Amino acid sequence: MNKIHKKAIFTGLLLIVVLSSCNLEFSQVGPETLTPPVTATETATPAPTITAAPSSSPTPEFAPFCQAADAASVSPVPQCQLPSATESSTFCSEKRPYNLILIDAGATYEVLTKGFRCSDAGMKGDKQMITCTGQLAADFVVNVCNPACVVPTVQAAITECPQGYNYNSFQGCCTQEIQQLNQNCMGYSFKTTTCVIGCSEFKREAKCKRNSWACVWNDKEKVCEVRK
Repeated sequence: MNKIHKKAIFTGLLLIVVLSSCNLEFSQVGPETLTPPVTATETATPAPTITAAPSSSPTPEFAPFCQAADAASVSPVPQCQLPSATESSTFCSEKRPYNLILIDAGATYEVLTKGFRCSDAGMKGDKQMITCTGQLAADFVVNVCNPACVVPTVQAAITECPQGYNYNSFQGCCTQEIQQLNQNCMGYSFKTTTCVIGCSEFKREAKCKRNSWACVWNDKEKVCEVRK
């Protein structure tokens, strides 16, 4: 056997050994043992959720608290003259009762009794006249005030006070004392007169009730009677 043949045989045997070794390594690593590629989704760490801290509610603004020095600097409540109201006369007009009342010029008035009303009737000397009307022979109250007697108040942007305190408009501050408002008002009682009216002429309840200032409907007897 020549040298060329020996060299070829040796090279072939060497190639067979190398190929056998490669096949053995590949058979030992099966597809089930291969580690799958790690995706970006699996390895990414989720970003932490940032929760905004709740905003604190604004601190309520209150007027300042009254001090002893503040009370000393306030002018005392003026002593005003009480308003007057006198009855001039009582009369009937179209079977309705009226009271003519004289009050001080410039005074204000308010009827406190339900079912009554008052209105201006001009001037008589230095007195203001008002006429009031309502039910027959019934008492009513008129509250008369003197607006000229007004205690000066402090103009303030903040008039709110904490719970348990009252706002004092005279001093412009918060105090635990109850503010006494001197509006210089006086309540006066009067009584209407009785007017002659034929309530029995009203045969229907609706007609009787339209004259309720003088008449009252007797639901039991089904008649209209004079209010007593």
